Amino acid sequence: MRGRFLAFLLIVVALPGCQTTVTERLFSPITTRLDLTNDQLAETNRQLAEVNRQLGGVNQRLDQTNSALASVVQRLDATNARLGKVEAGLGDVATQLGGVRKDLGTTNTKLAALDSVDARLESVDKRLAGTNDKLDSVDKKLAGTNDKLDGVDKKLGTTNQRLERVESRLDDTNKKLDTVVEGALKIPGVKPKN
Repeated sequence: MRGRFLAFLLIVVALPGCQTTVTERLFSPITTRLDLTNDQLAETNRQLAEVNRQLGGVNQRLDQTNSALASVVQRLDATNARLGKVEAGLGDVATQLGGVRKDLGTTNTKLAALDSVDARLESVDKRLAGTNDKLDSVDKKLAGTNDKLDGVDKKLGTTNQRLERVESRLDDTNKKLDTVVEGALKIPGVKPKN
């Protein structure tokens, strides 16, 4: 029985045109698996390109947010500088008021001057109240931006984990492909395609 099988195999291999079909049949599962692996690698590369594109968009949005925050910081610094001037002016006004009250005595003219200064102080207080409201609003907006940035940071962490898993899968796939290629090259008559 063995002899017949070997004779049949020799006849099939020796016949021209049969070698290709036998070889193709023998290596068809390997070729199919390699084609599937190549398709999977192409899909993985496409997904990685999409992730990179999305990360570029996130980076662009973060740059815009940072730019907006820098503008807010500049405005806050300018407001703080103005508040410093107002505080210095208020200190000067308070000092002057102390001297004026001493000198004014009970005259109506001097009282009118004090009323005028008080009106100015009330005006400054109103402006300061408005500025404080604006600062509170900016604080709330900054808190909202920080919350959004925390969300983006979490999403970036998740994306990084996914990328690490994809990279690990690619490494495993490459190792498997190397093993398949090495095994295929050990088979007599198999030559790699260029």
